[in-house]
Amino acid sequence: MEYLRKYYFIIFILLFLLVIFINFQNYKRTEKIIKSNFEAEIELIKNNVFNSLEDAYAAFSISEIVLNSEMENKSELLLEKYEGDKDPKNWNLLKLKEKMPDYEIYIINRNLEVVNTTAAEDSNPNLSAYTDFSNLLHSRMESEDFAAANINLEQNTASINKYSYQLSPDSSYLFELSIDLTERFPFLDDFNVFSAAENLTEKYEQLRSIDFYKLVQAGNKVVLISSSDSTELELISNSTRSILKKSVSTNNMQSLTYKNENYEITDLYYPILLSNFQIDSKWLDSFVVKVSYDNQKLLSSLTQEKYAFYFNLTIFFIIFMIFSLLISYLIKKTEEMALYDHLTGLPNRKAFEDYFYEEHKSSSNKKLAVLYLDLDNFKEVNDNYGHDTGDLLLKTTASRLKNIIRSQDKVSRMGGDEFTVLLTDIENKKDVKKVIKKIEEKIAEPYQINGIKINISCSIGYSIDHGKKRSFQELINKADLAMYEVKKEKN
Repeated sequence: MEYLRKYYFIIFILLFLLVIFINFQNYKRTEKIIKSNFEAEIELIKNNVFNSLEDAYAAFSISEIVLNSEMENKSELLLEKYEGDKDPKNWNLLKLKEKMPDYEIYIINRNLEVVNTTAAEDSNPNLSAYTDFSNLLHSRMESEDFAAANINLEQNTASINKYSYQLSPDSSYLFELSIDLTERFPFLDDFNVFSAAENLTEKYEQLRSIDFYKLVQAGNKVVLISSSDSTELELISNSTRSILKKSVSTNNMQSLTYKNENYEITDLYYPILLSNFQIDSKWLDSFVVKVSYDNQKLLSSLTQEKYAFYFNLTIFFIIFMIFSLLISYLIKKTEEMALYDHLTGLPNRKAFEDYFYEEHKSSSNKKLAVLYLDLDNFKEVNDNYGHDTGDLLLKTTASRLKNIIRSQDKVSRMGGDEFTVLLTDIENKKDVKKVIKKIEEKIAEPYQINGIKINISCSIGYSIDHGKKRSFQELINKADLAMYEVKKEKN
């Protein structure tokens, strides 16, 4: 009990630290899981984005296989028309379009002017102003072979178009056909990359946006393409334009991470190169998909986990303190039960002995005296008035003894109606006898218990340690024998 009383706080503190350590390790493990889940979600988002793109372009590519042959056949119709009429500026293209209703027809001269077209909004433009496109047209005018370009994401309409080119036999004109794949094949609407991007953005909280950028004129002009409108270069920062151009020129994904308030934003730029022409023209059919996400959800989850850790730690600390105080109280009560008399509250024989040896060690040449007190005829009180009255008498006697002795002295109940008193720092027997007389007089005063007047006396024996360091048992036995001698003299 003494060992536990001395070290239980150390044990409890070590236990507390152990629990904190375990909780902290759990917190760090949970934090790691949250980060891992976040990274996995980002990877899933990227996969979903590009799976959607791959599905879309796989579907469009299958359509291309059908269209390549068809566009070549339609170009043959234009060549046949040219054999009969070498002045295409005067052709009735609308009548010719009846044989190819899904197509727009463009007839371009060597000055890169559109001399005739079924698309009224594109009539008579000078295409030489468009560097990349004009380079492409010049290259097609040097080849008599039919050529069908890969599918192309239109910057003005966000539609998916396909173009073909056929030079006239005399190299005077270039016949260009254009077809919107989604109009020709309505099922391709199910592979709408803009809808897929919008759905993914709504699905994932950390996904900020998915944007599509078109690069033209050797990468010097950038257009942000959407399903509704396009944003021209002046609305796109130079840093964005630079990273877009780098993405296409290297054909590698580029990333950019920057701070926004208290969280980070990461932009991933993935190039999509569609051109199958010479390298100088790759900008014409190239666009970049930007996937932008932030770690706000991650930080929020980590913050919640941190607050949960602190909250749990606080709750545990409160519980620990309550538990510690409860254990302290229980130990104290256990000590009281082990060292104190439950009836009178006085120290018992064990506590009295401990106190004796403490004084024994601290007083080198000072004398100690042990008094052994027994109430006379206490049995008659129990027999005549009952044990409850007897218990109250014992409690009152204990109170009188505590009040009469000095603060440095100690009184205890040995059991039954027997009490002991340890007197410290005495000079001689005369001092002891003075104390005994005072005790006898106080005990002899009448008691009023439960309305009953009780008179009782006591017999007191004593023994003195004259600095010879006698044992407790020796002194208590001697005082006990002396008490019985006093009792015999009274009888």
